[in-house]
Amino acid sequence: MPNSIDAPALGEERVPPDEARAIRSITEISLKLLDTQARPVPRGQHPKAHGCVRAEFTVEPGLPAELRHGLFATPRSFSALVRFSNSLQKNDNLPGIHGMAVKLFGVEGKKLLPADEDATTHDFVLMDLPVFFIRDAASYAEFSNAIFATAHPSLPEKLGGLVTLLQLMLGYFRKRSGERKAFLRAVKTTCVSPLLSQYWSATPYRLGPHAIRFSFRPDPATAAPVPASKGRDRLRDALRAHLTAKEARFDMLVQLQTDPAAMPVEDPTVAWDEGISPYRKVATLRIPSQTFESPEQRLRCENLSFTPWHALPEHRPLGGINRVRKAVYEILSTRRHELNSIPTGEPDAA
Repeated sequence: MPNSIDAPALGEERVPPDEARAIRSITEISLKLLDTQARPVPRGQHPKAHGCVRAEFTVEPGLPAELRHGLFATPRSFSALVRFSNSLQKNDNLPGIHGMAVKLFGVEGKKLLPADEDATTHDFVLMDLPVFFIRDAASYAEFSNAIFATAHPSLPEKLGGLVTLLQLMLGYFRKRSGERKAFLRAVKTTCVSPLLSQYWSATPYRLGPHAIRFSFRPDPATAAPVPASKGRDRLRDALRAHLTAKEARFDMLVQLQTDPAAMPVEDPTVAWDEGISPYRKVATLRIPSQTFESPEQRLRCENLSFTPWHALPEHRPLGGINRVRKAVYEILSTRRHELNSIPTGEPDAA
């Protein structure tokens, strides 16, 4: 535990001197891992989409002053698109991380990425785990090297995954007990429906002067029965069945950092104690009943890009893993769009 002299302040970032080199290594390996033989070339992160659906994001009225920053400064609504995905697995019956990415439209103000600073979009990127399983950029570089060295594309998906997992446990994670525990939880995560899972940012962000983590929690009042499908695309089947019958809703929650030592910015493998700082609702995400599987909708879903850095400065991503994401997501998105002959840039409307 750091002493009072060395302890960071609330929301303070501390960039290690070797981080830029680590990020360069990660981007190089990420480009090598990109499946450039497939058409269209899939994302490097969360390539399999269950669907992109229209939504409405409404800021809560009467928020306390400490939460009224950026998007949450005044009560209002934004149109949105939501992409649900798998992190790596192509077969929905296999466990693993699942993602939720939300793109808001009509968000005025300069954004953080220079190439998209005039865009009127704002992204939230989440997964169905409350903490990440890699501590920092240096660890991420080692993990990326381990993944590259243990990739088994010629093996069936399930067998290849098991072999890679065994090699990671005996290698990279052998002396990283905390990260190993989080990783094992990640690879065992199951999902019965994208609309019934809770999703977390896992990494921290600004909320004006504060540092926060955030979460989207499904509203049980809009739950729907899950079809008995066991096919490889059963999560798309569940999403379709739910939104054919009724709408879905999520509560957006934020958790303020109140102790910089116990709730670190630079280590997303550490859970922030909800007993000290509980999550509080700031907005509602409503996904109306709809269809989302026309060829045009599928193509648009495939072409969209999401990054936590499509954001207002008041919601700037914090910490080393988010700094990794800034470089990796931008490079992979640019390369993927080039290979697929698709122009880059943010859409104007949902």
